[in-house]
Amino acid sequence: MTAGAWTATHLDVSDVRSWTRVSVDLPPGGIVLSGPNGAGKTSLVEALVMACLGVSCRTTRDAEVVRTGAPALHVGLDLLGPDGAHRREVGYAQGQGRRLSLDGQPMRSLGDWRADGSVLVFLPEELRAVKGPPAARRRHLDRLLEASEPGYGDSLAAYGSALAQRNAALRHARAGRGGVDAVLPWEVALADHGAAIVVARRQAMRALQEPFARWLRDLGGGAGGVIALESSPAGLGDVADDDVHGALAERLEHARPREVAAGMTLAGPHRDDVLVGQQRDGVLGDLRRTGSQGEQRTAVLALLMAHRGHLGERSGLPILVLDDVLSELDPSRRGLLLDAAVGDGQCILTTADPTAAQAAADRGARVMAVREGLLAA
Repeated sequence: MTAGAWTATHLDVSDVRSWTRVSVDLPPGGIVLSGPNGAGKTSLVEALVMACLGVSCRTTRDAEVVRTGAPALHVGLDLLGPDGAHRREVGYAQGQGRRLSLDGQPMRSLGDWRADGSVLVFLPEELRAVKGPPAARRRHLDRLLEASEPGYGDSLAAYGSALAQRNAALRHARAGRGGVDAVLPWEVALADHGAAIVVARRQAMRALQEPFARWLRDLGGGAGGVIALESSPAGLGDVADDDVHGALAERLEHARPREVAAGMTLAGPHRDDVLVGQQRDGVLGDLRRTGSQGEQRTAVLALLMAHRGHLGERSGLPILVLDDVLSELDPSRRGLLLDAAVGDGQCILTTADPTAAQAAADRGARVMAVREGLLAA
């Protein structure tokens, strides 16, 4: 049983990427933005994500999202969520920064404004969640936890701050500009916040294991899907949840001389990884290293769908945005994905492939044609 569903009902876009101005009513259920490459399909879903979360899903630099030659961008979104309907607006101007409002009232805090858990996005670069570096897999998991677990984002930020301070103190001690005692206060914070992060990640992995394996199978990837947290340091994986704090504190103390010499914290939650694998004939294969492009893509989609169900049970079924994924799947897997995604909450897909658009329409999705700054239902 889910806690409800998020639905975007109306989107207003001004001066985002190639778009000068566009307004569109969005129906519930499946929506396909269909048109040639470069027509602005991805920019529309980028604008929607900005109106939900306050940040772009494509870049960390808001200035890159502003249409060339325009002084500022503005996006408005009517969003229906588990707590009712709200008008959300976000703007950005060079030199002035981001402006946020909710139901016409200005808001200063992004954390208070953003609709956490309202949208999940697949972009082609999301393949990094399987074949990319450990940081990409950590970030994929952390985004889920930030949206579903109150306080997790605060723990993550506090851990990052303490890590930076400890590393600075380690470098000073190595250079003889400070004593080792300056490292100690930051170890307390690292153990406190690090333990909260590790336990939350473990619990998420336990909750996601069964749905990930099921979605991998249902999307044509085969049986035996496995995901698991690979803890740093490795021995932490054998420690019970209740003992993680003590184990982290002990590890920081024992590693201190070596880390002074290195000038950095060599292990901890900031170096965790996520195993994405598949059990075949009793052998666990690592899809990060041995999976084909198609197998990796299916694994990312299975992980995304598992995340969606996890969020749905906690904060409402999120809007699912699938950008340019249909044309990369063979017809069989494309059909399996469409059967899974269309008809369960709101799903917005983009494609340049008319055949893929028709396949979605055959399952009840509404197709909207996008042609270089024009949008037509």
